[in-house]
Amino acid sequence: MKKYPYSTSEIVESDIASVVEVLKNNYLTQGSKILEFEQELQNNFKCNHAIVLNSGTAALHLIYSILGVGPDAGLLTSPITFLSTANAAKMLNAPVVFADVDPLTGLLTPDTIEKAIVSSSIKIKVITLVHLGGKVCDLEGISKIAKKYNCLIVEDACHAPGPLRVNKGNKEVINNTCIYSVACTYSFHAIKHIAMGEGGCLTTNDDYIAKLVREKRNHGMTKNKDEMKFLPEDNAKWYYEMHDMGWNYRADEMSCALGLSQLKRLEKNIKERKKLVEEYYNLLSQNTYITLPLKSYNNYSNIWHLFSILIDFKNLGKSRGIVMKELEELGIGTNVHYIPLFLQPYYRKNQLINLEGAMQYYNATLSIPLYSGLNKEDIRYISSKINEVII
Repeated sequence: MKKYPYSTSEIVESDIASVVEVLKNNYLTQGSKILEFEQELQNNFKCNHAIVLNSGTAALHLIYSILGVGPDAGLLTSPITFLSTANAAKMLNAPVVFADVDPLTGLLTPDTIEKAIVSSSIKIKVITLVHLGGKVCDLEGISKIAKKYNCLIVEDACHAPGPLRVNKGNKEVINNTCIYSVACTYSFHAIKHIAMGEGGCLTTNDDYIAKLVREKRNHGMTKNKDEMKFLPEDNAKWYYEMHDMGWNYRADEMSCALGLSQLKRLEKNIKERKKLVEEYYNLLSQNTYITLPLKSYNNYSNIWHLFSILIDFKNLGKSRGIVMKELEELGIGTNVHYIPLFLQPYYRKNQLINLEGAMQYYNATLSIPLYSGLNKEDIRYISSKINEVII
């Protein structure tokens, strides 16, 4: 029996050759591949700067630290996200406020964000939007709320790589990233559209932010002679200075070579996923217990990192655990994205909250297989078994 994980990476011969080339050149870090990768990301993502890092978490931590997130300047974000979106702020001892989400999409909305800001006693400095599963938040609407309350926007776009894709009529128009935000953060984890194994990047149109990110990813070091405060002599090529706190958030050359090779297939990858989604729509749309994820939201196309369906478990008469077990026995892997962060023991210890939209989304969501390497025949098999289990 063939097995279908809910997601997996696609590694082809060109990926392997790119990594082997780096190994043969014996220059394993801080070489030419990271520069080449950053330039291609900058071109592809339509931004002024792309800085590659060793994880999406590092990208979040760096931008939060640069923007002044801390004990007196809190973060507002979605509870339907991976741990790092909020944890990166807690690493800076900042308070975190969770806003509710649309129960159909799992996304923050202008209304839920404003309600959370107004009802919180915490001063919010940064609003981090999570483009869940590839669905893009209402950037224009949320930017108006952020401006009203003097907040900055960061995009956690780990599920939605590449430029913004705006639907105008029947035509998809490519827009620049970071139009409404000071920065976008991305993950290039093993199961993302672009896989480095572990890795990520930050994009921004702000020259000063980009400069600080580059310094802080490398221990806060600078070797720029014009910035030196205590240069010992004119030809001190060994000399460097640290003017502020930084971390080792560098990515190695092998990972960058893999990421660069994968980036070349990004558009092909997205198109393939869209074709698979159409097949899911044809085969699952008649199942009355299932609500399918939206193909577009707020006029932005879904980039399809995940295919997360909503299931009416109550009327189905089966628990989510039973459904997942029955599908697993048929070779179909599933997962849940995500457990609301306010349910985690770490966040519960301060205050137990219950956001209705987040709980409604969480109680219904289930991610089913979607990744490069699947074909229409695979989707037909997966869908037939889902319709056998969910009936």
